[in-house]
Amino acid sequence: MRWDRLKKYGRMSNAHKSVTLPSSKSISNRLLLLNKLHGGPLTLSNLSKAEDTIYLDNVLNKQQVNRYVGEGGTSLRFAMTYFSSQKRTTDIYAAPRLLQRPHETLWNALRAMGADIEELSNEKGQGYRIAGTDYQMTTPAGRTQHIDVNTSSQFVTALLLLGSSIKEGMILRFTEGQMVSKPYVSLTVDLMRQLGLSVNESPNQLSVIQQDLAPQKIQVEDDWSSVYAFLGGALLTKSALSVNGLKRDDIQGDRKLLDVYHAMGLAYEFTTLGLRIDPSDFQSSPDLVIDMLDYPDQIMNLVVLLSAFKCQGTITGINTLYHKESNRVEALRVNLEKFGVSLTSNDSKLHFDATGFAPPDEVTIDTCNDHRIAMAFAQLSMQSALTFKDAQCVKKSFPDFWNQWLSVFPESRIEVK
Repeated sequence: MRWDRLKKYGRMSNAHKSVTLPSSKSISNRLLLLNKLHGGPLTLSNLSKAEDTIYLDNVLNKQQVNRYVGEGGTSLRFAMTYFSSQKRTTDIYAAPRLLQRPHETLWNALRAMGADIEELSNEKGQGYRIAGTDYQMTTPAGRTQHIDVNTSSQFVTALLLLGSSIKEGMILRFTEGQMVSKPYVSLTVDLMRQLGLSVNESPNQLSVIQQDLAPQKIQVEDDWSSVYAFLGGALLTKSALSVNGLKRDDIQGDRKLLDVYHAMGLAYEFTTLGLRIDPSDFQSSPDLVIDMLDYPDQIMNLVVLLSAFKCQGTITGINTLYHKESNRVEALRVNLEKFGVSLTSNDSKLHFDATGFAPPDEVTIDTCNDHRIAMAFAQLSMQSALTFKDAQCVKKSFPDFWNQWLSVFPESRIEVK
């Protein structure tokens, strides 16, 4: 499919633009697991249409055999957590790349509570076989867990949600380093409290007791993790942008990343309709050091945007990027190199130098089948004609991304394959 709506590079639009984002898959997935663990008292609306959420919903509520979670890390980890609480054996299949990502911290915690987990490979595919335990009948042996928090916040989230539904609850103690994606654990705690569940916090520990989840109607917030590519596009075209549906008091962690952009001069306000940004005073610093440990999924958007402004800088807190849907550090390096940007890295930080940023007329972007890579590089589609390999990977979180992007930025030059 080809869109060729070229406006000469350098022509900037002052027109006011508007975008409607999908609902949050992070909140949707948490609600699906929590609702299932508590027997279904919630009535959910505005549930995400992301592929990850659809797979999780199917596995928890619809499929009885051949349960498959695709490439969704949350989908697999939440499904395994639920079926650890069921006194039966369940097979869960997944895409090969997902099986290479780190899960053992959570699997070991579930094993300590009585679940039996083994790898699975047969004519149907690859995945895991889990034999669960009825936690309502017996107190889990491993209700106090020491969790390594420097790999994924999803391990803490899954166990916290589980703990609210099982006999005598759960105590989580954190070990071995800084917690990655801490705002996503805060999201879980805030969501549980909004639903009337009590969570106790103390230094390096979270605990929850078994509680009843009251029947109630819940509308899922719109997705903050999807906004930053559009924000970057607005900055690069010097266009005011309204993002419908986002609210100042939304509980998603990526909401706070707006402060990083604000520190560089981005003006914004919340209206009755959503978020409105004004890019007129945005001035990126030439040499930056930014800690993104709390927001690793947004590193790609930020680095690509700052590259277009010919910045150089250091991003810390990247240690989880090597084991996502792709090796995101390598995907950034390979694709940015095509624009004259150099990128070096070690386990915890990357350095990029875009002082020689030079967009060629035509570029092929290898998304590595990673939705975050695809959406981040869309920001450069006003500078170069971009061909995206595996462009439909965006369905993992934002199925309508390309239509929305071209509606907001018709000057983009994009071909998707």
